[in-house]
Amino acid sequence: MAVGGEARDAYGMGGTGVVQPGTHGAGPAAPGDHVGSGPPPGGGPDPIWAARQRWLTAAAVTAAALVLFFLYAGQDRKLPLGSDGASIALEAWDMLHGNPLLRGWTLGDVSFYTTELPEYALVEAARGLTPGVIHVAAALTYTLAVLLAALLAKGAATGRAGWTRAAIAAGIMAAPTWNGLLSNPDHTGTQVPVLLTWLIVDRARPRWWVPVAVAALLAWTQVADAIAVYECALPLAAVCAVRLYRRAIDQRPGLWDVPGWLRANAYELSLGLAAVLSVPVASLALRLIAAAGGFTVPAPRTTFAFVDAIPSHVGVTAESVLQLYSADFSGEPLRLSIVALLHLAGLALAAWAVARAYRRFWDQDLMVQAVAVCVAVLLIAYTVAGTPSVGGGTHEIIGLLPAGAVLAGRLLGPALVRARLLPLLAAVLACCLAVLAHYAVQPLRSPSSATALGAWLRASHLDYGLADYWTASAVTVATGDRVRLRPVTMQDHRVGVSPWESDSAWYDPRAQDARFIIVPTVYTGCSASDAALLKHYWQVSIRDTFGPPDTEHRVDGFTVLIWRHNLLGSLRALPSAGPLKC
Repeated sequence: MAVGGEARDAYGMGGTGVVQPGTHGAGPAAPGDHVGSGPPPGGGPDPIWAARQRWLTAAAVTAAALVLFFLYAGQDRKLPLGSDGASIALEAWDMLHGNPLLRGWTLGDVSFYTTELPEYALVEAARGLTPGVIHVAAALTYTLAVLLAALLAKGAATGRAGWTRAAIAAGIMAAPTWNGLLSNPDHTGTQVPVLLTWLIVDRARPRWWVPVAVAALLAWTQVADAIAVYECALPLAAVCAVRLYRRAIDQRPGLWDVPGWLRANAYELSLGLAAVLSVPVASLALRLIAAAGGFTVPAPRTTFAFVDAIPSHVGVTAESVLQLYSADFSGEPLRLSIVALLHLAGLALAAWAVARAYRRFWDQDLMVQAVAVCVAVLLIAYTVAGTPSVGGGTHEIIGLLPAGAVLAGRLLGPALVRARLLPLLAAVLACCLAVLAHYAVQPLRSPSSATALGAWLRASHLDYGLADYWTASAVTVATGDRVRLRPVTMQDHRVGVSPWESDSAWYDPRAQDARFIIVPTVYTGCSASDAALLKHYWQVSIRDTFGPPDTEHRVDGFTVLIWRHNLLGSLRALPSAGPLKC
């Protein structure tokens, strides 16, 4: 046990303390790994050559990141413009124009206020309000997530071992085919600060500021997305608590030794407390923003599933994981599922790494243990809470992708080298990247439905109106805010405003004049019966609220209904139920 000055050097808090093995760093070194900052045994390299090598490495990583960024941006441009991403773009645009607290706004249950919103605002400052903002921001977010996962997987390993670790993690994430990882922001951006938190836990030496930084970063992330509780705060607190409990059992401090034991384990104790305290700090921050007149966020709707439904949820969870890893071949013809089958290699590596992490759990360092617990927490929560759905709910477990990639890179490098599997995996990755590149460089075949509808509205001199959530903000951004559609919903045969990703000023009849409403006639992802039911309810609700329209037009899957009076005076507030879905 180190005492006195040695403890202050280790933790910077004074008193008696020790630095417990495995609380930071790269974990157990594998055979052949050179870990550390000093020169390898047998003499170090020439300093000039070492400096050149560092510059070459930085240049290679930068070039690879730029290539990935442009590929992701190209891929995202092929995806339809959605109102989730468009709503974030409008919020960022309002922040840029003098409303940093988003006064008057009610956001969704994920605010994105401290993650994607600043990123969107920076891109909009350079590009203006265009659909390209969403594509650039999506590509930038995912590129950062890939780089951070590779850096975390590398740990303190150097040389070939470090490159192998980083390449495994980056390879698993590098070529996504599931659109949910790009396109509209939906927990993908949360992975960037979560990975940064794990990097601090993994790399920083035990000092007093580390728990403070962890608490601040976790609270910052939870202001944007409460799922960070499950992805980082809960796993970190749980692992710290279990490690402290095991150490207390092993050491069995007497009554008079408890203060000394607490000082000796202050680092992990403070890390666990930092994770726990981040939750009320984030909640307090949201309340202070609302009290200052800023945006409000509806409480997340979380419920436990019925017990008899859990067995069916297991299958949904399994397919959702396949989809997340771009390996969902279920129901696809063999000729169309080849790419998905190739991505099974990444999922297999992640599953192998998670199994190894749990099999040798107490031999791993703190970060690896916490990331492994994160995997279990996300899988269990997704299976037993609410109604998970493939496609519609997969975004809730996006954290499984970087977690699996990090664990695979961190734990499997030597085993893959011994099994001589790296050349085969490199060939699989090359095929996946080739598919990504091919898809990214394809030209757009036709404008999106939002762009086509916006062009018709502009030509018809209809520049302010109402629409369902899935149409409104997408058309607004597609036209660069020249046509402004504001989202409405329906309930009990009435059309009204449901506070969700909207600004109350949009619906003020004294300031705005909305004389038309747009209703889709095609509902992607809905069954024929559900689509027919939605159409019927919209027709009934619109006529009961506004009366019969004066004119009616059909435009590429939409019906445009026009009146001679302002519709905003007939709207009423509806409970915050979120966007209508099938």
